[in-house]
Amino acid sequence: MDHIRILSRSLFHHSSSSSNHTCPSVTESSPTIVPLVGSMTYHTLTAIIAAICLIITTVLAAISLIRHATHYSSPTQQRQILRIICLMPWVALITFLSVLSESVGPYIAPAVDFGVALAISAFLLLLCDFVLAGPDGFDDLFGEGATARGQFNMHSPPWLKRVWYLVLQFIPVSIILWIATAASMAAGTYCATSNKPYFAHIWITVLQGFLEGAALFSVLRFYNIMILKLTPYGVMMKLIAFKGIVFLSFLQNIILGLLVSFHVIKPSKYMTYHDISIGLPNLVLACETPIFAAFIMVAYSTKPYTSLKVGRAYQGGPGGIKAILAALNYSDILSSFVRGPMRLVREQHQLVKPADSIGLMTPSSYESGPPNASQGYSNPPTYQPVQQPYDNGQNIPINPEAWEREHV
Repeated sequence: MDHIRILSRSLFHHSSSSSNHTCPSVTESSPTIVPLVGSMTYHTLTAIIAAICLIITTVLAAISLIRHATHYSSPTQQRQILRIICLMPWVALITFLSVLSESVGPYIAPAVDFGVALAISAFLLLLCDFVLAGPDGFDDLFGEGATARGQFNMHSPPWLKRVWYLVLQFIPVSIILWIATAASMAAGTYCATSNKPYFAHIWITVLQGFLEGAALFSVLRFYNIMILKLTPYGVMMKLIAFKGIVFLSFLQNIILGLLVSFHVIKPSKYMTYHDISIGLPNLVLACETPIFAAFIMVAYSTKPYTSLKVGRAYQGGPGGIKAILAALNYSDILSSFVRGPMRLVREQHQLVKPADSIGLMTPSSYESGPPNASQGYSNPPTYQPVQQPYDNGQNIPINPEAWEREHV
């Protein structure tokens, strides 16, 4: 939303002071506000629209969550999918609050980046699981012969570690930049209407854009390296389904800023300066969240996870509550900052057999019914977690906690 304020400086009067420490002021005065529709002002109407969008987005996301949680046949994949689904309601909530209270909006806007950081980390873990699902998945991810050398007795590929660290860094960075934004606004040193290096705004904006871009580039690099293994999963559609709204928001903020700078949009008897600089971009974003929530329902369909196709019982607990609680528990991802992300990826491979990971292209053998149905089974067999990892060919139990740090 800061792009609009910067591009609109030519429209609003600012201080003539030449001091580099003076934030350009804006004239927030406007004609007396009159109702836009009936007795409702523009601000009231937009708040109602944003609330409706929040409700629709939440309902669509809830449907997706419930469907996956009650068809929780592949925990390693669906745990990450549930996390990604939660992003759209989060964005819808932030935009609604920003429209409702324009004075609060700038303080909570960085919360969107925090939600994106969690979602993109879950997405990368989902991609790793897709690769590990293959018959030679561990070798594909950690290098040829990795399985023969031992699942945990090896060094991780440098490129894979770089990808993971560049993605994970955006979680703490988004929190730090959120705090820095709120603190500098409270101290009067943020100044969204200036690009002067004295003010925090320019530094926060550049850091946020660069580090978020690094996280996205790393995911794309992972996809490019593993493209042959990931193509059947429709990865790009899955990425656009939740990341597209962020890119779209960036573009439309630039467009709105240009419209303001050329006086196409300006304060009037219906809209104040804050309605334009804060309320309008958040309203547009709020209206897009239901569309992307529906997009996510399609991109992350539950069809590949139904028992009739995969031949396993659901593990989400009563009403899917166990699955939802597991998704909300981010200890697996957050522990990577202490133990290293490579241990997280290896544990994904260790905890369940490859059969637990389901591809989106159902094998033809499942079309006629669940496995072993012809053998008299009343219920399809469930997978069994690997309780104790063994070194390949040596039958020696391995204790992951004993690994040295440098192997991670």
